[in-house]
Amino acid sequence: MQLPPQQEGFTAYPADLIPEAEADPDSLGVSILDGEDVVGYFVLSRGAQSDKYLPEPDPAGAAIRALSIEERCQGRGVGTAAMAQTADFARRHFPQAEYVFLVVNQRNAHARRVYEKAGFADWFVRDGGEHGPQWVMRRSLP
Repeated sequence: MQLPPQQEGFTAYPADLIPEAEADPDSLGVSILDGEDVVGYFVLSRGAQSDKYLPEPDPAGAAIRALSIEERCQGRGVGTAAMAQTADFARRHFPQAEYVFLVVNQRNAHARRVYEKAGFADWFVRDGGEHGPQWVMRRSLP
């Protein structure tokens, strides 16, 4: 998978995430397809991997982590469509979850627009440490 150089600081490559997701019973690696081609990936997590982004642990939340979309597929709505489907997907795999959330760096305005189009809204601002301030965005599950 290829990412534009300016995005490499905002996400991780799937090859780096897959072993972690497979080893964690509270995480689920999700491949994004365009037809039969895998063009993206993210991790859906609960528990410790989810709670580390919140001011306090919350068993009602599930985190979307490290979304990456193949560079050649960006700008075609693939990421927006995938994020729009996460509510139903999260409900099926984590039935106890009441919402999904994600963290986006404030320097990554393009990603924020993708998430807004998919139904996510600002929830709070988080100090991202060395990466700078981050928006935490949330979407309720049906």
